[in-house]
Amino acid sequence: MTPPKISIIINCKNGGPFLEDTFKALDKQDFTDFEVIFYDSESSDNSIEIFKKFKRDNYHFIDGDSKDSLAASRNKAVKASKGEWLCFNDQDDVFLTNRLSEPMKRANQDQSLKFIYSDFEKIDQQNKSLGKGSFGKGSFSNILLGRANVGLLTITIRRDCFDALGGFDERYPNSQDYDLVLKVMKDYKFLFIDKVLAKYRIHEDSMSSNMINDGSIYLETANIAATYLPRFGSLVRISEMLTKFCYRRIMNLFRV
Repeated sequence: MTPPKISIIINCKNGGPFLEDTFKALDKQDFTDFEVIFYDSESSDNSIEIFKKFKRDNYHFIDGDSKDSLAASRNKAVKASKGEWLCFNDQDDVFLTNRLSEPMKRANQDQSLKFIYSDFEKIDQQNKSLGKGSFGKGSFSNILLGRANVGLLTITIRRDCFDALGGFDERYPNSQDYDLVLKVMKDYKFLFIDKVLAKYRIHEDSMSSNMINDGSIYLETANIAATYLPRFGSLVRISEMLTKFCYRRIMNLFRV
């Protein structure tokens, strides 16, 4: 059997309140050569029932371990997938109809692309728009220093690139996407699509809100940035840049 062009990875833990919106959006995609890998981390709500309600032949269920970090869960889901390209659609986010077709159009035009991302819209629990989510010009240095951002829900990455980078670094349970984006932008060809292709939901029970409240994300992102900062100047400047970086990251997290 020919493998699908795209694997959509959905990691779920008690995603019931918004999961139906996620699956309804996948039913409306204008690009259909994809599979869904639904990795459930021992949900205690109706998430599995919702998955069964929307299940198609190309939807695959993984009974995950709640003890795994999000990075580990995502890596396990990717390992079970077969697509040439990978996308990540968290349990409370929504893909627009052209979320898959737009990056595939660009990939067909330029076979050397390894990583494609786009703008996204922020929404609240009632689907009310909170404005665009991306900002700044995407580049390695701008992402590193918090002058720009990349939403994981907009990423489309070639499997061979993801595998070459070792997948998500499980040392960073809260910031694995930031680490991956930096690695890609440092060494691979990427493209930004200046269109909103997905909706990022903000609510008090979201993973992002929990990470902000926990505070560990700040230390993780600072540690990741510190591994690259010597590229930008002498040791005298590193402490100043790290301070500015931490400030921008904190401000950006609260903006999201």
